Amino acid sequence: MKPKKIMAIKRRLTRLIAAWKDPHTEQNLSETNQIQGLEVTENGGVNIAVTPERPHCPCCLFDLRDLRQKIGKIKGVTSVELVVTGVPAAERWTRVLNPE
Repeated sequence: MKPKKIMAIKRRLTRLIAAWKDPHTEQNLSETNQIQGLEVTENGGVNIAVTPERPHCPCCLFDLRDLRQKIGKIKGVTSVELVVTGVPAAERWTRVLNPE
């Protein structure tokens, strides 16, 4: 994929994260410390390291699932992987959020 297309994906992703509301605080996701890392690969894959605000809250899990699905619909994105960090049973959250 050309660098110009990767930059376009990054811009779309940045807009989405800036508009996405945290379900508990109503803050934009970009205003919180939940996004720990973000990478767009050369083939259009998106990898995001995220720390949920409340580690035992089911609505946080559903919200991250919805975010993953929305990211997958961005033009040019070929795959999405969310890696949950910094919470108990993070590997379980990661496995549930990335069913493929």
